[in-house]
Amino acid sequence: MRKWLIFLVVIVLALGYGLGLRERAPEPAPVEQPATLTAPLYVPADSLVDSEESTLVRREAVLMGSQFIFVAEGPRAPTLAAIVAASERLRALEATLSSWKPGSEIYRLNDNGGKWIKLGADALALLQRAKTIHAETDGAFDVTIGALWDLYPFRDPLAPLPSAGQIAAALRHVGAERIEIDLATSRARLPAGMRVNLGGIGKGYAAQIAIETLRAHGIDNAAVSAGGDLYLLGGKQAGPWTVRIENPRWEGQSIEQFTLRDRSVATSGDGRRYLLRDGKRYSHIVDPRSGQLVQGVQSATVITDDPTLADAYATAVCVLGPQAGMRWVEARAGVEALIIDANGTVSRSSGWAAVTGGRR
Repeated sequence: MRKWLIFLVVIVLALGYGLGLRERAPEPAPVEQPATLTAPLYVPADSLVDSEESTLVRREAVLMGSQFIFVAEGPRAPTLAAIVAASERLRALEATLSSWKPGSEIYRLNDNGGKWIKLGADALALLQRAKTIHAETDGAFDVTIGALWDLYPFRDPLAPLPSAGQIAAALRHVGAERIEIDLATSRARLPAGMRVNLGGIGKGYAAQIAIETLRAHGIDNAAVSAGGDLYLLGGKQAGPWTVRIENPRWEGQSIEQFTLRDRSVATSGDGRRYLLRDGKRYSHIVDPRSGQLVQGVQSATVITDDPTLADAYATAVCVLGPQAGMRWVEARAGVEALIIDANGTVSRSSGWAAVTGGRR
């Protein structure tokens, strides 16, 4: 996700470090737009012991173009087996949801506008949720931004920004309400020219799938970082899971930190993925309503019980802007947010302190 963005770092604190074993998975080629996020979930090196009695197991992998980090507590062998199962489940998921990998379900959907395409359970579920969130946010969150996204030089920083005419033409192919889904036949259809990009919701869904897989393998305490989107299950015997929110304009400095369990945390903004043009900093987030890159928010962090919603809501809040975004959050039960506007002013939703226990 090289900038001052507010990104999430989950720490296993000393009061709670305990013994751990670090395991690293092979790193496949990135899928979707690569992100270079500092590893947000870690066990300090001096606490790592290669022992069968180790109870804190860690594994890393590059999935969906981001660094995924798994930390789970339990006996070494079965816990590591559970993490391996979760990472393999996500490898299969990325092969399904990639918008640029030939052969994936989303690639075929994008490449066959106007035709019904058979989809698996994951793609169908994510498209359904994306349509619901699109309606909830009055269009601020929209997975059909593919035609717009492809106009911007995210992969070639020297290329020019799109013209007003190009943006206007692409906007005709944006609108998640026009995605057709037939659950009876497990199919979906896009209008010709429309392209789905699941980058604003896919990692949150991946974190959800990872935790579900770990729980199915008997894990009750785990933390998953999906490129910085966090899903925290339970706690750990050695201490609580701690989330640190870093200043998006001052790397290494924290806005605040707090402990959480059984919650999801996601951050979007311009801190680590952005464009610079004529001294202006542009977020990698495209406003699906105007076709322009978001500039009014440095970052938005959202806490919910659901990682898929946290991921999508953080994107939507950035698009809505600091004032409208906070009003939107306040109107929803079970959703809290911390927003940093373009000037660096920090605002917190009314229930933020109750959920996080206040600033530390």
